Amino acid sequence: MPRRRRHDVVAFGLAALAVGAGACQADVGDAGCQLTSQVTLAGTPLTLLPDARLDQVGDGYFLLGSDGTSVRWAALSAGGTLTGEAAYALPPGVSSAYFAVAGVESPGDTVLIGYLGTDAGSGSGGLAVIAVPADGSLSTALPTTVETFPGGIPAASSVAMISSRKGMDAGLAWIDDGAGQVMVTTLDGTGMKTGTPVAVSPSSGAPFSCLGFSPGKDDLTVVYSAGTTALANHPPGWVIAEANEAGSVDSTTVLGLGRPLGVGCALVSPTVTGYGITWQDTEGAWLAEFVSQGMSLSMSYPYASAAGFGGSNLQPPLVGLAPFGTDFGVLLARPLDVELWRIDDMGNRRSGALVFPSINGTYGTVSALAPSPALAGGGPLVATYADYTSPVGASPLAGGRLFVNAACQ
Repeated sequence: MPRRRRHDVVAFGLAALAVGAGACQADVGDAGCQLTSQVTLAGTPLTLLPDARLDQVGDGYFLLGSDGTSVRWAALSAGGTLTGEAAYALPPGVSSAYFAVAGVESPGDTVLIGYLGTDAGSGSGGLAVIAVPADGSLSTALPTTVETFPGGIPAASSVAMISSRKGMDAGLAWIDDGAGQVMVTTLDGTGMKTGTPVAVSPSSGAPFSCLGFSPGKDDLTVVYSAGTTALANHPPGWVIAEANEAGSVDSTTVLGLGRPLGVGCALVSPTVTGYGITWQDTEGAWLAEFVSQGMSLSMSYPYASAAGFGGSNLQPPLVGLAPFGTDFGVLLARPLDVELWRIDDMGNRRSGALVFPSINGTYGTVSALAPSPALAGGGPLVATYADYTSPVGASPLAGGRLFVNAACQ
């Protein structure tokens, strides 16, 4: 396939190209990508959780997740050593839990656990948070309501919590429907706010979705979609807000995708010069790059057609994005394997794919990130997922967890 010429447009405007990329790409080889490390963690109540999350804290990580009755966690070194697995039982009736690590005396010495309910004092909806020692020792702390919601208990997806990269103050973000804003604050190791919550950007009144945190350039990076896909003249904007542990927003970038998200949420990865972003719509998968120095955003380039997977509803989820020099590695969770595709900044896919290991092709949700700050050479992409040997739907689950690093040369 001939290489496309690059055309830049003014920031916040994306031009769409017809989806056709991928049709002439051969699936032979590994796209010049390799697994630089591979560790299999033994099966435990934590490692076998289908949707455990990987948070970067300092030079290492924490693995955190919930089975619906307890929140579980452990420290995970960059080399793949899991230590200090512990758990905290959730109060009866709690259906959605939020969690992150913070620090009282040192980074990551405390786990913050939040859950939604009715605030006893006001009768409004509330987010209660309790601070638990990360070593699993008995906690004497009581939950404290850190935020109330006058409209009642909000949807679980309207609140997000994450560990900061420094590991002392955790990030908390939520959608304030009444004010038409996304708010952000930080919580210290005792579970208390470090300051007054701030709005990520001026009130827009636009519908918000896909609220979460992403690897970024600062201590904490809030991301979400603002806009509607119902009107052609109101395409969604993808917001990237860089915040610090003090709870201040240092910068906000709004990328006008020019196309509806359609399928899932966008993924963002920091680069030396800005950000890479990938998303899916009903036609296929798209890639764009924001270059902050020139205040320019490249055109959106298609690199996979939905038709190639049998239709828009059969597209495999995009679960990871990492820069590799001027290329990007995009991680896809296919039905029987996890694959890393290599895409250049104009949407050309390198031949082949790096297939991640799995015993039977039965695996849990992939949690992946490009460790921050972004390196000049890009990468690696770090990923973890439960790898099951038991049949689908079996109870109890059996197997282990993969922790892998991948890089493209």
